[in-house]
Amino acid sequence: MNYHAYMKQNRFFSLKAVAALSLLGFLGTAQLAFGQTAAPVSSAQATNPVVNSKLDAETFYKILLGELNLLDEEPRIGFALILDSARKTQSPELFERAIAIALQARSGDSALSAARAWLVAIPTSTDAARYLLQISVSMNRLEQPAGKADTAIALEVAKLAIAKKPNDDEAAQLAIALMVTKEAAAEQLVKQYLSNITALPKPEIRLAYARTLVSQSRFTEALTQLQKLSADSPTFVPSWLVLGTLQYQISQDAMNTSNANALAIAAQTSLNKFIQLTDALPAAQRSASQSRAYTLLANMARNNKQYQQAYDTLSKAIASSAEADKVDLQYDLAMMAEKLERMDDMERILRQVIESRPDDPQAYNALGYSLADRNLRLTEAKELLQKAVKLAPKDPFIADSLGWVEFRLGNLTEAQRILEAAYTSKPDAEIAAHLGEVLWKQGLKDRATAIWKEGLKINENNDTLLETLKRFSVKF
Repeated sequence: MNYHAYMKQNRFFSLKAVAALSLLGFLGTAQLAFGQTAAPVSSAQATNPVVNSKLDAETFYKILLGELNLLDEEPRIGFALILDSARKTQSPELFERAIAIALQARSGDSALSAARAWLVAIPTSTDAARYLLQISVSMNRLEQPAGKADTAIALEVAKLAIAKKPNDDEAAQLAIALMVTKEAAAEQLVKQYLSNITALPKPEIRLAYARTLVSQSRFTEALTQLQKLSADSPTFVPSWLVLGTLQYQISQDAMNTSNANALAIAAQTSLNKFIQLTDALPAAQRSASQSRAYTLLANMARNNKQYQQAYDTLSKAIASSAEADKVDLQYDLAMMAEKLERMDDMERILRQVIESRPDDPQAYNALGYSLADRNLRLTEAKELLQKAVKLAPKDPFIADSLGWVEFRLGNLTEAQRILEAAYTSKPDAEIAAHLGEVLWKQGLKDRATAIWKEGLKINENNDTLLETLKRFSVKF
């Protein structure tokens, strides 16, 4: 079937400022010398002595003033006050707050300054080094002298931390982040952490390493890491979804090779294991991730022309999905209903999609094309496809559908005009099949066969094109 894939707020200063400071951990247990009378202490409280804040009155006032300036939409003043307090107290929370203020104000330079000041104050802070690196990456400064200097500093922090504590999780996370620089020493630190025999590495870190390998298109190495992770930590749920997704992707890339089937079976096993492990979770926690797993399983079934299995799997995906995620899955379900020749189900589902997304051209296209292809209710089909074209005037696949309904209506000249434009815009085997048929019906058989030959070169396995050639007894 022809379809185309898919913060001035109220100024309650005192309350808001106190809330902000509480988040930073400076209030709650702090005893402030404002002349208040102490409340009686219960025996339960006596066993948990109050831990006073290290802030003096001046620093506390400066932080409060900084937060008030932020609420009064003066981020530069607020940033300066918070960063000055961070330098004075050497508080990681305050440095992190200063970075957050700068980033919210879209000032990358200020965020970098805060991260660098944090490292000056606490030279061994892996958190500071990670912020420094990530901000530099987001600003595309890695290749600049300052960016290279920041990278060198971050790498040195990671090296020192791993040397001091081989199982330092934060240092390993920093080293993984440094891999974006293609610095070989960074990955060596990650491998050193993962090979430590005194303590089992955190599964989250091996997973992060594997994800980084995937981002660098090092799929075989990533697969090895994920297989080891699933063996070492079989109840670590996220690994099974990532493993199954990677196995699925590799199997698609290896299509028509002897290894593809084994990879597809392995992907099914991993994805089903993920679904099994997440079944016990509350619905809100499992819905989105299970939907992803079910969708991949449905894709595999569809690729194998197991349309009923794909239909059933998509139905499970829809049942496990949050309401906002159902529509795309319903669209896929409708396509499987069409493959199963359950046309009433297909039309019912597509009309549900149209009702949910009246401005989505793909559902109009799918329903209109389906009617046209079966030579049914052609006037209605044309209206649906004209609506789709209005919503997506530059989509060649939707234009192809409109050209096809014009052909069904007997408007051969208009059909040829639309299909010629669609094929020029997007040479595609299915569009070639339709254009060739229109040309053939007009007696332009040489042009038709030439277009069909081009279509086969684009995709020799396109079902529509192959069926068309068979129907006209054309062989090449």
